[in-house]
Amino acid sequence: MKTKPLKVFIILVVVILIEIAAFYISVIHKKAKLEEEYKLKIKVIEVKKEQEKNKMEDNFEQSKYLSSGNNVYERIYNQQGQRIITLISRLSQEVLPEDWNNDVKVEEFTNFILLVQVKNDRNKPSVNQVTKYIIPIVRHAYPYLKNVAVFDKHHRCYLYFDENTLEYLNKFDDLSSIAIDRIKRRGNAFTKFNSISIDFQQIEGHIFVPAIVGGAYECLMMLDTGASMTVISKESVERTTYEGENLSKLETRTFSTAKGLMTCPIIKRNISIAGIDKKLPVAINVNDRLNLLGVDFFKDYNYIIDSMDNCIYIWSK
Repeated sequence: MKTKPLKVFIILVVVILIEIAAFYISVIHKKAKLEEEYKLKIKVIEVKKEQEKNKMEDNFEQSKYLSSGNNVYERIYNQQGQRIITLISRLSQEVLPEDWNNDVKVEEFTNFILLVQVKNDRNKPSVNQVTKYIIPIVRHAYPYLKNVAVFDKHHRCYLYFDENTLEYLNKFDDLSSIAIDRIKRRGNAFTKFNSISIDFQQIEGHIFVPAIVGGAYECLMMLDTGASMTVISKESVERTTYEGENLSKLETRTFSTAKGLMTCPIIKRNISIAGIDKKLPVAINVNDRLNLLGVDFFKDYNYIIDSMDNCIYIWSK
């Protein structure tokens, strides 16, 4: 009989322990659930704050250049004496890196082109890098800014954003691979378009360009990019010698050629090629009738030799 109360007591103790354990587990579960809900609420709040922050930053980027008008045209009337060229230029100075040069030109009527020159030649900014800079300019200068040409430090255009591309950038922030390829191709084409072209003949693998020596004598000159000085034939000198010029008292210089050392008299002559006129000290070739165009003629220019089109494209440095 004594064992029965003991069993009841034990059962009651076990039940109480189970209830205590269940209560403790329930408390732990509720606590964990509350903690998860709290963390979730914190995350939601953080996400909302981040979204609001991004929205504010976007709004700021959209409006920070619009203190005097919604677009370039409106800002003309809010800034007395200012022109669209000046406004686009100032906007570009604010947006572009400090070491980039920019210039704005009128193409026709109210259409404008922005010319940008970067300084670093080895690591020229890519299309995407340039795009990030010009998007604010495009958005706030649209629709008057029609084209953007980007040049390297040698004044050679390597990227060209045409009107359609700028219209797309005015709405979206990125470009397709097809558009990027087109920007690069048109950049190369614009260098040729924006340069002086010199047609040449290829004779036995050598490049010959038409030239006028001394303002009167027309001849062909062989281009030699390895020659530091231009050389003209004795015939070219004789045909362009004016009265009173004493050819017997000319200074001489000795040159190292493929045929050995050659001593040549030095004289000054005007060389004209494709409208480019230069008065240069030139060496007189006393051995044959060859006229040689050296790199001294291109001293103030950069150039591209296009063997496919038989054309040299030249532009100012």
